[in-house]
Amino acid sequence: MMHKLIKLLLIATSCISSACTQYKPKALTELAVQQQLETPTPEQLSIQAAQIKHPLLKPIAFNIQDGLSPDEAGVLAVLRNPGLRAARDRHGIANAQLLQAGLLPNPILSYNFAALSGGLDQGKVTGYGVGLAWEATSIITQANKITAAAAEQQAVDLQIAWQEWQIALAAKMAVYKLVAYTKQQQLLKEMLQRLESNRARIQEAADKKLVTELDRVAAVSAKNVIDVRLQALMQQKNQQQQQRLNRALGLKPDEAIKLQQNIALTYEWVAPAYDKLTHDLTNRRLDLMALQQAYKNQDEQVRIAVLQQFPSISIGFTQTKNNSDYYTVGAGVAVTLPIFDQNQGKIALAEATRQQLFDEYTNRVFQSNADISELLVTITALNKQIQSINHAIPDLENLVSAYKLAVKDRQVNVLNYYTAWNNWTDKKIELLSLQLQLVEARIALEIATGIYQI
Repeated sequence: MMHKLIKLLLIATSCISSACTQYKPKALTELAVQQQLETPTPEQLSIQAAQIKHPLLKPIAFNIQDGLSPDEAGVLAVLRNPGLRAARDRHGIANAQLLQAGLLPNPILSYNFAALSGGLDQGKVTGYGVGLAWEATSIITQANKITAAAAEQQAVDLQIAWQEWQIALAAKMAVYKLVAYTKQQQLLKEMLQRLESNRARIQEAADKKLVTELDRVAAVSAKNVIDVRLQALMQQKNQQQQQRLNRALGLKPDEAIKLQQNIALTYEWVAPAYDKLTHDLTNRRLDLMALQQAYKNQDEQVRIAVLQQFPSISIGFTQTKNNSDYYTVGAGVAVTLPIFDQNQGKIALAEATRQQLFDEYTNRVFQSNADISELLVTITALNKQIQSINHAIPDLENLVSAYKLAVKDRQVNVLNYYTAWNNWTDKKIELLSLQLQLVEARIALEIATGIYQI
């Protein structure tokens, strides 16, 4: 009989094991990493961009052949950024946790035997016992565990979407910065050419003793100042290309990407009212929605901790045969006695974590509203500054034209003409800086409000 039971136990174990998941190797090799980082073809990117699924970003007609637009850069960053690939793996982890939460503990099958080892063995046989037990109280918290895991899964997905949203807008901002830096670079190059021409004129005059050494040094100094500004701007532009845009797009540092030629910086942008932007904010901003789900998960964890303070009960059934060849069938109950550990520590930890999430959510809502208010003030101020400079530029242009005519008529020194021209160029560079700040404030407002293309 004992051999039959052992055989039955082995068969049952074998049948259960055959349904288990098998190990699948995944080698971490240089080739596998390079394949993962390989840039897709434009056709593949177009297909992926048209099928993108995101709560805020919408599918777009992606055409990289005519250059990259700010919106295309945002979508491309979501598709290609290596950091986002790693973040999305958390979705699979959350799914596995949800699956695990829905599983009940396995029953425990036990077997023992009692062979004779001495004494009077006449008429005696080898005894055995077979038992089957299961923790019945595990079913009490199963529904709560499933609810908590589902909330955690939603929180993870929303956190991933929030991270995608931020990286997309960072790539979009990087494109606008490159556009502004390129235009400023061209203006500084033109200014440098004028100052170099002026330096050459002054040097020629100095050689003929027509100007003082102070005039010559001043011309050289003015040219060198603009040269330093140009070099600093070019370095800033290269860093923006390599460290901001290329990194966000998942490209190599030295991999160049062409931008669209018609990308414009706005001269004025009137933002919606504060009440409109903050209305229903908690149901629109992805990070706030993620915190809501995280709080729901933690609230269920408190419920689980409270339920687990009650005694754990296991029920079981046994069949035995003793050495006198008597068979018995019985049932048993095992109950833990909550004398020392009544789950006080886990309950306190769960409640403290829930309170932390509550305060974090409250603070995030407050900070979001404050950010929106501050950005609206900034946008209003930038609009006024841009209008002021934009009105001053035509007057400076007219002054340059007047000096140009006066130089031809030998009524003013050419240095005055160059000075007016440089002042005009400086104002145009300053205008580009303010326009860039306006774009940056608008994109920051998109992040703060959870509204794409306000």
